Amino acid sequence: MDDPGDRVYRKTDRGMGEVKSRSGGLSARSRTALILVNGVDTLAALRAKIGPDAEALVEALEVQGHVALVAPPVRGGADSPDLQPLQVDIAVESVAPREAEMSAAEVRERLAPLRREALARLAPHYGPDAAVVAGPLLQAANIEAYCAALAALETKVSVYMGRKQAVKLLAGLKPD
Repeated sequence: MDDPGDRVYRKTDRGMGEVKSRSGGLSARSRTALILVNGVDTLAALRAKIGPDAEALVEALEVQGHVALVAPPVRGGADSPDLQPLQVDIAVESVAPREAEMSAAEVRERLAPLRREALARLAPHYGPDAAVVAGPLLQAANIEAYCAALAALETKVSVYMGRKQAVKLLAGLKPD
């Protein structure tokens, strides 16, 4: 069985809304725990920051729907002999490797400053969770996926800030 101290929790949309609006009537300790949950720190790390009641506080936040357990990575090899490699049938196009690499590199180069700017704009509003909120934007592999992620992010931010403020916050982040 896994060690509870190894568990990692993240804020849900409801939790992020609670941090912003303070409308759920959480106690000061519960609110502190909610603020410190970031999707990266383990429960053991949170215990060091919050105190010995961290596990109870985080579990109560989970029951209330403010936080959710981050899925642990699937471990292969000796830990799980039942797992077999996933068979994937991929059709390969005849593209010169150099051309494909250059295209991906150009996309990364083109989107990198926009991604940095997006994180810089979101950080004052979401703090360390800015990377979580902008996750799909940061993981977009091409310009179309980036634009779709930006539109979804604008919708998400507008729930908390209003449509006009969200548009203003994210203006200029579309690639030319």
